Amino acid sequence: MKTDYAIILQELAPCGLDCARCFGYAGGEIKALAAALLDRLGNFEPVASRLCGVVSALQDYARFQELLNMMAAASCPGCRAGGGRFPPCAAKTCFREQGVDFCYQCAEYPCERNQFDPDLLRRWRWMNDRMAKIGVEAYYHEQKKKPRY
Repeated sequence: MKTDYAIILQELAPCGLDCARCFGYAGGEIKALAAALLDRLGNFEPVASRLCGVVSALQDYARFQELLNMMAAASCPGCRAGGGRFPPCAAKTCFREQGVDFCYQCAEYPCERNQFDPDLLRRWRWMNDRMAKIGVEAYYHEQKKKPRY
């Protein structure tokens, strides 16, 4: 399946993470699904209040609704467009400075500019090494089949 490279660049951050599947991405699937679930639930809060004695999970319905509202209001434009608050990441600006689309394409890769925790550092290395091995488009399609988190 051939995908327009511009779409890949819109959805994949320079580090290799998929912005389109992030809970904070304005154009993402999680935002759309959260909004659809809120719409389907409608005015469920009174029902949850009545049933919480029978279905204990409904005792926390207000917190669940708060979480859905937060996800449905996602507004991040993506890392390439200046978004991406989590975690502190140099890649979202460094790729422009280096004139590359992805970290692995940089002559200085792997560098130590990112302030990733050890788990994310391993993930960053794996994503970029994988793109270098199979190509950006193949990686894009491969990772679309996996959970984002």
